[in-house]
Amino acid sequence: MIVILHATCYNQNSCFEYQVENTKKGKVIMMEVRELLDLYSKEEHSGFLEEEISQAEKYIGVALPQIYRDFLKNYGKDKINSSCHRLLVPEEISTSYQAIEEELEYDWKEDFEEAVEEGTQEDYKDNEYFALWQLPKEEWHTITENYVLLWVENQGIWYAAYLLRDLKEGKENPPIYVSTNDDFITFEKCKDTLEEFLLAMYTEW
Repeated sequence: MIVILHATCYNQNSCFEYQVENTKKGKVIMMEVRELLDLYSKEEHSGFLEEEISQAEKYIGVALPQIYRDFLKNYGKDKINSSCHRLLVPEEISTSYQAIEEELEYDWKEDFEEAVEEGTQEDYKDNEYFALWQLPKEEWHTITENYVLLWVENQGIWYAAYLLRDLKEGKENPPIYVSTNDDFITFEKCKDTLEEFLLAMYTEW
């Protein structure tokens, strides 16, 4: 996977052999993720241990794509991954269902229980968290699918994620989705592949 950058964006002193393409906008540089990170990082690259990644996989109940495992091992601790928007470190990786469970327990439970006791459930008729709270977890899929969270916007308003079902099916380069309503319920496709998203992390946001 490669990304096209305008020539003014790259380091003239880098040792890489760049592919140059002529376009209507002038010459552009075509780069891979590792090359892009070499430009951004002034220090040696740093990543997470296999044990840390494996522990995250145990917690979410599914293996991460090999492309992403390699990325975490080689570049996961690079400072750029937390300089603005933030890559979730292995111990933070969770599913959207796990995140919803926490929000229901700590943010909504008392309000919902009070509404039931007082007969004011109508106040939450359009609240999807209330709808989920009333259902067994096995039926949550009728309202939202389960996603694996991997990246968060700098104010915590939206997250990027894999569709858990794609990982269970063993897709190595799955699409990436982003939450769109400041919650863990509504997601829309952001990039068609994981590789495209990794590039976009450093070129679009």
